[in-house]
Amino acid sequence: MNIRRISFFIVVLLFASTVFAQNKTENVILITLDGARTQEIFGGLDAEVFRSVNKNFETTAAFKNYSAATPTERRERLMPFFWKTLMTSHGSIAGNRNLKSEAKTTNKLFFSYPGYSEILTGQAHDDVIKSNSHPQNPYPSFLDFVNRKLATEPNAVAEFSSWDAFMRIGTNKPGSFVVNAAYETYPTNNKEIAELFRLQSQVLAPWPSVRHDYFTFRIAMAYMKEHRTRAIHIGFDETDDYAHDKNYERVLDTLRMTDKWIEELWNFIEKDPRYKGRTSIVVTVDHGRGNSSKDWSDHGEDVPEAQYIWMAFISPDVALRGEWKDAETIYQNQIAATLCKLIGLDYSEQNREAGKPIARLFAK
Repeated sequence: MNIRRISFFIVVLLFASTVFAQNKTENVILITLDGARTQEIFGGLDAEVFRSVNKNFETTAAFKNYSAATPTERRERLMPFFWKTLMTSHGSIAGNRNLKSEAKTTNKLFFSYPGYSEILTGQAHDDVIKSNSHPQNPYPSFLDFVNRKLATEPNAVAEFSSWDAFMRIGTNKPGSFVVNAAYETYPTNNKEIAELFRLQSQVLAPWPSVRHDYFTFRIAMAYMKEHRTRAIHIGFDETDDYAHDKNYERVLDTLRMTDKWIEELWNFIEKDPRYKGRTSIVVTVDHGRGNSSKDWSDHGEDVPEAQYIWMAFISPDVALRGEWKDAETIYQNQIAATLCKLIGLDYSEQNREAGKPIARLFAK
């Protein structure tokens, strides 16, 4: 009997150690690039689109900086850290239909509020959320869920975005945690954040409802350095704004700039013992855009191509690397549950109708 008991306990301990080893993630970061097309992410500079907005596009600095002979070379010139480091050594990406990998929205509206709400809550609500002007989100987000689960940890959850609508999208209970977007401020003793708040009102973006992504990134980084933030959303917006303005050169420059910020964030994570080896990141978009030179700047119900998105996953608990191939279709409504599962939480406790965690990420 003693031998049997000892054997039993050894098996239990081995199982427990295996489970523990597989759950390294303690922190999650969601990064969104508003309306960043799959075409640029997987193929880099699109000469047909560039030509449609500038007949002399080959003389521009953007063409010289990002043009190359193949899609792989172009995307690496556009987002070198993302492709040469993150997707090679640390993560994987879904959504390249040329490799038989699809990522799609489940909402049928293909614009921002419905898309972001689907990402954050894990469920599309086309019957309720029909406009970017929709008031406070009536549905709790995964940030609300994590905040409730980690109630004993102040400042464990935060939302920082460039678009002012996130003051309405990010939570159904304003004041539950820090939600900061556009030109909004909040009381802080952090001198760096206070100075960024001062400057954002003096360096105005061309769009009244959007601050420059630079401020969103800097404020989010300062907050993370000050607090041990366990779950954070950083929402960039200028990829969408410049696309609507048909300023393709700036779309490309914004993707390059965002790549630098992701690199800076990663370097911070790798040096900080609170985050190193304990942090999972999901990078994705709220919607796609048109596929041709005529509709590349558009999205919405009348642009079916806009249902196609992409998702990248960087996690110490996920062994996948590079581009997904011959993969099952994954959906935007699975992101919330996936982020929660990475930190050991079951999102179905909050929303049983939400999409399920993405199975491929957790397959052994």
